[in-house]
Amino acid sequence: MEDELIQILEMLIALIAAIIAYWQKRQKDTAVNETRQIVAFFDPKDETVTSPPDQVPARSWKMNDETKRWVLAGHSPDDQASLLKQIAEAEEQKKMRYIISVPNAFYEIEYGLVKGGGKG
Repeated sequence: MEDELIQILEMLIALIAAIIAYWQKRQKDTAVNETRQIVAFFDPKDETVTSPPDQVPARSWKMNDETKRWVLAGHSPDDQASLLKQIAEAEEQKKMRYIISVPNAFYEIEYGLVKGGGKG
């Protein structure tokens, strides 16, 4: 009777160890997958991830207030409103690369920064 009890306890311990090992492997696989997505998001040559994963902080792809003021400088109030609306729409869609424009200017935005543009 005592030997049977020891065997049952050993089997329970082995089962618990197997469950823990399985859970740890799933956690590792999830972390590796999330890391790959984050790296792919920031790699300009990799286009497999086009919107930021949840783990990426918004500050890495949203335009800050100082950059918005710079983009709006010298534009009419109507053009400023249009540019702000385009920025808000792009950020709502979590776009990391986009172009905003008004009749006499355009700006190429990447990760919330002005990458290029022109007026005229």
